[in-house]
Amino acid sequence: MRKIYSILKWEIGKLFSSWQRTVTLFLLPAIILMAAINVFPLLFNYMSTGTLNKQAVTVVNAPQSFIDYVENTVDARAFKYEYTTEYELRHLAQDDNDEYIDKLRKGTVFCIFSSGNPENSFDEEITKYYEALSSGSYANSNAKITVVFDNDSFTAASRAEQFKSVLKDYQSSLIDTLGGDYSVVGSTLFNTDTFNPVTDFLDYRTTANTAASRVVPGVLMIMMYYCVYSLVSDMFASERDRGFMAKLLMTPVKPKHIYTGKILAINVIVTAATLVTMLLLFFSSWLNRSNDAMSLLPFGMMLTPTELLIVVCTIPVTVLLMTAMCIVTVFSLERMQDITINLQLPLVFFLGDFFIQMVRGTRPVTFEYFIPLHNSLALISETFMAQDKFWHVIFIYLFNTGLALLILTSTFRKEAKK
Repeated sequence: MRKIYSILKWEIGKLFSSWQRTVTLFLLPAIILMAAINVFPLLFNYMSTGTLNKQAVTVVNAPQSFIDYVENTVDARAFKYEYTTEYELRHLAQDDNDEYIDKLRKGTVFCIFSSGNPENSFDEEITKYYEALSSGSYANSNAKITVVFDNDSFTAASRAEQFKSVLKDYQSSLIDTLGGDYSVVGSTLFNTDTFNPVTDFLDYRTTANTAASRVVPGVLMIMMYYCVYSLVSDMFASERDRGFMAKLLMTPVKPKHIYTGKILAINVIVTAATLVTMLLLFFSSWLNRSNDAMSLLPFGMMLTPTELLIVVCTIPVTVLLMTAMCIVTVFSLERMQDITINLQLPLVFFLGDFFIQMVRGTRPVTFEYFIPLHNSLALISETFMAQDKFWHVIFIYLFNTGLALLILTSTFRKEAKK
C-alpha cells in the first residue's frame, strides 16, 4: 500500500511541478468549455440575425394583467420586454418604413393584444366574458393575442416558441385574476404573499436544472475524457515510448503497484479537474441574472445534497472506466502516432452524445444504462432532472466499475506474459 501511495504522490507531484501543466489540465479545458457555453448562443444569434444584441419581445397594447404576470412569474422573466401602442406599431409598419422589417429580421418577436371591441380594453373584455359564464348566459369574446416573428430566423422562431409557453401560462392565470365569481365556483380563494423566496427559488431551479440536464452531463463527459487521455498518454504511452516505463518496471516495486498508483493518480487529478469545471458551471448559471431565453445555462441551477453526492460519486467511477479503455488502447498498439489517433477517436462519440442530449426531450430509457460511459451521462442527466432512482445509481456504479476492473486485469495479464 505504501508503494502505491508513493507512485500516486510522485505522479501528482510531477503535475504540480510545472504551473503550465497545472493550468493546462485544470483551468484551460474548463475555461474553454465555459467560453463555448456562453459564446455559443451569441454566435448562433449572430448567424441567424446578423447581430449579437439580445432582441426583446415587443408587446403591443399590453394589458395590466400581463404586466403583473411578467413581474411575478419566473418563467416570464426569461425574456426582456419592450412596451408600445398599436398606433406606434402602425407607424413602424408603414410601407415606406424599413425599421419594422429590420426588427423582424434581427429576431424581434411582436406580441399584439387586441380586445376585439373598441369600447373595452383587453382585461375588461376578458372580465365580461367570465361574468357571462358565471351568470349562465351565452359567453363570447373577441379578445385575441397575436405573435408575429420572422419564421426564416431560427433564433426568432425558437424565441417565439418559448414565448408561446409563457402566453399559455398567462392565459391560464386569467381565470384567477379576472375570472371574478366564475373562478370561485366550488372553491375558496386564499391570499398568498407577493414575495415568496422559497417558491421563487424552486421555480428558478426547475427551469435551470431542465436546461442543465441537457448541457452539463455532456460537458463533464468531454472534460473527463480529455483529461484522462492526456494523462494516460503522458503516464503510460509517452513513458513507454521513451523507454522510461521499462526502467520503472525494473525497480523493486511490483508492476501491479506501479500501474495501480498511476491509475489512482489519474483518477484523483481528473476528478479534481472535473469538480472545478462543475463549480464554474454553477457560477456561470448563478451569474446569468439576465436569464436570456437563448441561454444554455439559465439562472438558478442547483442540486440538493443527495443529488450533488450522486454526481460527485459518478465522476471517479466514470474516470476509472475511461482510464481502462485508454490503457487497453495504449498496450494494444506500438506506434505513438497510432495510440494518439485512437485515443482521440472517442471524443467524436462524446461530442455526438453531447449534441444528441441537447436536443432530446425524453428521459433515458432502460437499455441506455447498459451502454458503457453513456450510462454515466444518462445518470447525471436524470439527477439534474430529479428523476434518478436508487437502483439506477447502484447498477451503473457496479456495471462501470466491474467492466473497468475486468479490462484492466485482462490487459495487465497480457502485458505480463510478453
